[in-house]
Amino acid sequence: MKILKMYVARKYGNAHYYCMFDEIPEVTYEKIGLDYVGSAVDENGNVIFSEHLGHESFSKGAFGGRELTLTMKDGSKTKIKDQWWDWGHYKKHGKFISIGAGTLEDLQRCYVYCGMNINADTFQLMLDDYYSREKEYEYYEIEKWAFMQKKWYRLQIDGKKLPIMVSENGDFANMYTKEKIYPYEKRVITKYRNTGKTDKVFYVDVLKYDYEEELNEPPYKRKVRIECSLLKALKQSLPFPEELIVERFKLHPATHKVWKKGDIPFC
Repeated sequence: MKILKMYVARKYGNAHYYCMFDEIPEVTYEKIGLDYVGSAVDENGNVIFSEHLGHESFSKGAFGGRELTLTMKDGSKTKIKDQWWDWGHYKKHGKFISIGAGTLEDLQRCYVYCGMNINADTFQLMLDDYYSREKEYEYYEIEKWAFMQKKWYRLQIDGKKLPIMVSENGDFANMYTKEKIYPYEKRVITKYRNTGKTDKVFYVDVLKYDYEEELNEPPYKRKVRIECSLLKALKQSLPFPEELIVERFKLHPATHKVWKKGDIPFC
């Protein structure tokens, strides 16, 4: 277990660490009295992470009233709600400090660090190792770095390569700036009977993107607008079956039906 990237928030002489780890061992719990005590250990059995959920009989609304599901030491699951509060680390585990933690995969899904209590001595060894090979980063520098570690594919349509990259889990980025973009929109298409009343309503995902294309002669640049079926572009760019593309990109069901010619004029 090691730190991959780190941001340090310094204020009034105090430092709070936000660490991206290569892995984080699972915290499992045991019941001690009315409390639940969680821990994660290393290969030598030393406690690395510690959590103490203390029971308060006359209070309610812990964790905003959410129900928590705890994994116990024996592998079973226990649900708790309302009266178990975060009391920090379990004092008998030793000296711990609070940090923000997440793995690369966690932070790629949602860039929010989870509060955890890590053993102070173990963390100092990790810091020594980290500073020997890396620097501190700004908070959103790490988010951008994590974003670019995904597997990317060049988006194309009818053989024409676009300046857009698409990841296998549904993100888009400008190929040159590496900035996240949203080159699509949902459209509503209505068809009418001869009476003028609405017959059908289709919701369709459309790839829509404007960019400048370089030319070899004056004026050397021209503006290009791409506007077509998003599913069509994804099917031509990704090595996945259509069903998996629809699921990962959360495309509207209407997008992947077979329509008669003229139903979707921009495909």
